Amino acid sequence: MNFLDPTNIGHVPRSSRVFEDVKLWVEEAIFGHRLWARQNPWLLFLEFLNVAEAHYREGRLFAPTEPQNPTPYSLRWRMGLRSVLFDNSQLARLAEERLDDESLWREWLGIMDRSAAPPAEGYAYLRQRFPRFQDFVELVNLVRQTTLETTNNLRWSSRFIFPFGVNAIYSDAIVSQRTARRDYNNFGRTGELLYLMISRAEGAETLKPHFRQLFDPDLPKNRLIGLLCADSDHRAPLDMPGNSFLPYRRHPTFDRLVEDWTAVFQLGLPGQDAYAHLAPLGTLHMLLFALETAAAVLGRGRPSLICEIIAPRRELVRQRSIASYYENDALSRQAAEVYAEQVLKEGDWIKVEDDTLPENERLETAGGLLKRDFSFAPRELHVSTVDELMQQFYQALEAKHDDNWSAVHSAYGRTIGLVSRRGTNRNRYAPTDDLLKTLVMARVPKRTEFGKFLADLYVHYGLVFGPTEAEDALADSSFDASSFERNRERLEARLSSMGLLKRLSDGCAYVLNPFAGKTA
Repeated sequence: MNFLDPTNIGHVPRSSRVFEDVKLWVEEAIFGHRLWARQNPWLLFLEFLNVAEAHYREGRLFAPTEPQNPTPYSLRWRMGLRSVLFDNSQLARLAEERLDDESLWREWLGIMDRSAAPPAEGYAYLRQRFPRFQDFVELVNLVRQTTLETTNNLRWSSRFIFPFGVNAIYSDAIVSQRTARRDYNNFGRTGELLYLMISRAEGAETLKPHFRQLFDPDLPKNRLIGLLCADSDHRAPLDMPGNSFLPYRRHPTFDRLVEDWTAVFQLGLPGQDAYAHLAPLGTLHMLLFALETAAAVLGRGRPSLICEIIAPRRELVRQRSIASYYENDALSRQAAEVYAEQVLKEGDWIKVEDDTLPENERLETAGGLLKRDFSFAPRELHVSTVDELMQQFYQALEAKHDDNWSAVHSAYGRTIGLVSRRGTNRNRYAPTDDLLKTLVMARVPKRTEFGKFLADLYVHYGLVFGPTEAEDALADSSFDASSFERNRERLEARLSSMGLLKRLSDGCAYVLNPFAGKTA
């Protein structure tokens, strides 16, 4: 079924609170509410874990969801843990003091009484758990070393640690007058969309046991972090209405995401090592969801991503990759315009085109329809004609797109290691070693012939490296097969240098996943 089939698309009721946050409902109708360009892969994944753990707590992990129905959940602040880790600047100084444990605890507790957001019960619980102050200092320093470095973590209440377990999962926050409130700068709801995608995918059930294991409170590292948590940290006082909106009941990217995550889990990687691959894969599939959906709205086929394995000198592959990138980068803007134009041709909009009606009546009708169909109702309307009103509408649409949506493709692509400007001043697809390794982890369950691996990357993701895939992707264009053959050879050499490819005595090159079975 085409995912744009009307029976596959849900519509959020106009009574939904989601419209309180959206002043122009166009991209949201196409892609959902919302894709947030400022979320890097780890922030997106952390937000997803918050949502998934909340639903797990309620016994409905990955239960099927519907577009028109909200999926409420509750989040934890964990202000005790966060304050100890990130609002605790005097700890290092105290650790150097030559005082007895009683004196050190007394001085530290006095300092922390003035902290920005202490837990309701204060910090005395730590004194009971750590008779030796130095043991407390060492654990704090150890956990701090797992802090995730993001571009948006300058504020202490917006810093996060590696999600070793449920005790390390908490919402982003702004603290004012000792009170925390939700911040959407780091957690922009894209993690909620990722959760909804999985809940509607084929095979979602296969992920449940893996996340149940990750959310086990008795995991050793989770229990260790729990020593720093206040009792109140385990409560979930932040009720989220679950107003994120994902229009499609089914979508091919949903299924491919679950397929990849399941494959990574099945490798049996130790501890939470799988997260290093789940996070970029989640963002990659979110990017592909946006590209494929935009292309479908425009009536085009699935986009291809021409990838360059960086060459010592400029080759045709680089030109094709640059062209591929910018063609895909324009899809979301074009899709928004086409969607709006389609709505403006339907139903009651015919009345607006009726030249026999007075201009003021047509203007009033158009204003009402813009509010109904697009949630567009600017506070000030300095217009006297329908044409001026529609010009204002399209200007608002363009401004909104430039504010966030236009950056989704480039931001997601850069942060997962897919998009690069290395060696040029223009973006193109040039995967990093880390991303290539992640693709091998997800797509190579056993030793795989190199050509089959390239074919699979093209079918599964739309990634183009070699001449065979390029011939299909660039069917309507002339291209230099020899240039893509050299690109293929560079990829082979690169995978070999990473220990992920070996050419055997039969002359065939095989891609190897070091964590998968070794039988052909």
